[in-house]
Amino acid sequence: MLLAVLSILLSFILVVIGVLAFGISGGQLPLLALAIPMLWLIPQGGVATWVLLVGMSLFGLTLDSQPLSLSIAVWTLFPVLMVVFSRRKSIHLVVFIVSVVIAMEAGIMALQYEGKLNGSAYSTFLQILSVVLVWVAARSWKPVNRNAWWPLVLVIPLWIGGLQHAALVALSITGLIVCLQSVSRSKYRDWLPMMSWLLPVIGFSTLIISPKFEVPTSIMVSWLMILLIGWVTDFMMQVDEDEPVD
Repeated sequence: MLLAVLSILLSFILVVIGVLAFGISGGQLPLLALAIPMLWLIPQGGVATWVLLVGMSLFGLTLDSQPLSLSIAVWTLFPVLMVVFSRRKSIHLVVFIVSVVIAMEAGIMALQYEGKLNGSAYSTFLQILSVVLVWVAARSWKPVNRNAWWPLVLVIPLWIGGLQHAALVALSITGLIVCLQSVSRSKYRDWLPMMSWLLPVIGFSTLIISPKFEVPTSIMVSWLMILLIGWVTDFMMQVDEDEPVD
C-alpha cells in the first residue's frame, strides 16, 4: 500500500511541477519535450502507444497558438469521457453531460473566432481531439514492463540549451506515467478513476492559485461548468448503480 500511496502523491507533485514549468515556457514548448516520454514507451507499448503519440503530437502542435490556461483546462475532458462511456451510463445523463460540454466548448471557440479570446477555434478543436485520442489510448492501455530508458538522455541537450522548463515537462510526464503504471499494477488500481479527476483539477488549480499566471474568466467558467457537471453526472450514475433492484 505504501508504494501505491507514494505513487499517487508523487503524481500530484509532478503535475504541479509540469504545469508550472509549462507556464514558464509561455506555451513555447518544443515537441521534443513531449516526444521523450513517447519514445520511452514505444518499444513495448503496442498500438495504444502510437495512438497516444498521435494525440500528444496534435496537442504539442497547438501549444504556441493557444492560451496556457485553455491548454490545461481541456484535460478536464478526459474524466468526462470516462463518465460518458462508463458501463453504468444512463442515456439521459449522457445526453445531458454531452450537451453541456458541447455548449461550453462551442462558447470558447466562438469567443476565439470573434477575437474576444486569444487562440484559434481550430486549435481548440485539435486539442479536444488530442484528449480524445489520449483517452482512447488509456482505455486500452496495458502496463509496459520494460521501458527504453535511453530517450531520457535527450533531456540533457534540452537542459544545456537553456530549455530547463522543457526538460522539467518531459521528466514530469515520464514520471507521471511511471506512477500511474505503478498504481495500475497494484491492488489499488481502482483508485485510477479518482486520479483521473484529481490530476486535471490539480493542474488547472495550479494556474488559478499562482499569481504568475492569468486565467481568463470565460475559460475558468467553462472549466468549472464541465467539471461540476461531470462530477454530478458521475455521482448520479453511482447512485443509480447502487440502488437495489426490486
